[in-house]
Amino acid sequence: MSVRVLIVEDDEDDYVIMSHYLSKIQTEKYDIFWCNDFDLAEAEILKDEHDIYLIDQFLGKGEGIEIIEKIRARNIIKPLILLTGSSDYTVDEKAMAKGASDFLVKKEVRVDTIERALRYALERYHQQRFIRAQEKKYRSLFELSMEPFLVLDKNLCITEYNAAFIDVFHDQNTSSQLLKGKDFKDLFKYDFDYNSFIQKLNVDGYIKGFKTTLLNQDQDQDVVAILSIAHLPKDTSFDANSYHVAISDLTKIMEQEAELNKAEKMNMSGRMARMIAHEIRNPLTNIRLAVGELSALSGENSDAKTLEQMIERNTVRISDLIDDMLKSARPPELEKVHAKLDVIVDAAIEFCQDRVELLGIQLVKDFYSNSIEGEWDPEKLKIALVNIIINSIEAMEDTKDPTLSIELKEEEGTSAIYIRDNGKGMDEETLQNLFDPFFTNRKNGLGLGMTATLNIINMHKGKVVVNSKEGIGTEFKITF
Repeated sequence: MSVRVLIVEDDEDDYVIMSHYLSKIQTEKYDIFWCNDFDLAEAEILKDEHDIYLIDQFLGKGEGIEIIEKIRARNIIKPLILLTGSSDYTVDEKAMAKGASDFLVKKEVRVDTIERALRYALERYHQQRFIRAQEKKYRSLFELSMEPFLVLDKNLCITEYNAAFIDVFHDQNTSSQLLKGKDFKDLFKYDFDYNSFIQKLNVDGYIKGFKTTLLNQDQDQDVVAILSIAHLPKDTSFDANSYHVAISDLTKIMEQEAELNKAEKMNMSGRMARMIAHEIRNPLTNIRLAVGELSALSGENSDAKTLEQMIERNTVRISDLIDDMLKSARPPELEKVHAKLDVIVDAAIEFCQDRVELLGIQLVKDFYSNSIEGEWDPEKLKIALVNIIINSIEAMEDTKDPTLSIELKEEEGTSAIYIRDNGKGMDEETLQNLFDPFFTNRKNGLGLGMTATLNIINMHKGKVVVNSKEGIGTEFKITF
């Protein structure tokens, strides 16, 4: 296949000479075309009908360097070789700065020199096209990836980021000026993690699979992530010594694992509750039968009657506890009706209003402007919310300025209820065991209320996430 060459030259003799040299080249066949007008040259090149262009420097109405500059400004990378009558280093330097592929002095042109200049220029052009195609492919992967990606400069400051990074760490309203130039260190929650990261990067030159905790800038929530970092290839459009960072967000995976573990614990608790109930009820029934027999034998003995009544009351109490335990571990039967979620939340708040006023708690309500409607069991859902609100109220008994915040909104296609307090917060053990049957920190509590709450929310196909810090407060987030 022949190579199409356009010679932009206003001197016909010079055009004929160049054509003659090109026709003598044995390694390649060249189809030669001529443009002798400065005003038409740019339009002719923009037609993109040729493979390579030889452009004379002096074209009467203007200079060839002007044409080259205009063509490069349009991001066209086809080979443009400047022809000139004298070997002026200043012109050579200017031509290359404006984007010329090469520079040839007409009086020094021979068959071998022009062949080599054209061959090298075409090879560089094909390399550039390949690099651009690769960059376009990897740019698409970068932009469209579901995982956050960053490009860092040699000082580890952010120069590029993809949409997934915004989704995880910021919001769509965050300005690029705020992000670009930001120190990568600012994403790390712990300085010792960052120092360890840098130390490993300096030793190995790259990092793969570094687990750490990052800060979400627009939400008060940490992001557990796996980081991988490496140098970008030097033949890309990015500066030398740039780094490419891949961030795998483990937060959602860990939340799903926590939900699965929670469900498994609830199933196990249910099985244990049924087994314990069976094992206790059998001897309990025998005790009650024996008390009945003793009552007949004791006659009118008042002391005996007092003891019998004590045994009876406590056996009834044990039986009631077993019933409560079974109810908390067994998924409730829902009576779903079409209802408004804000009405249900208001009913739960009203139920707890006396306690709120008694402790002088400031109640802050922030409900979504439009009613959120759906199929719920209003009474059971109210019970679940009351349990959480009471838990928050009791956590603020020793707080100086107690504040209870209840927010109802729609986010990411779900209905969300936030219940926040500024109470004493929970330690890690309490947080991990909060929904376990019989786990409680209250003096007279049975530890079944939060278990029942989780069951009710699960039966509504909802999810509850609890975030708490000791001495700061607790947030319950319930989503449906």
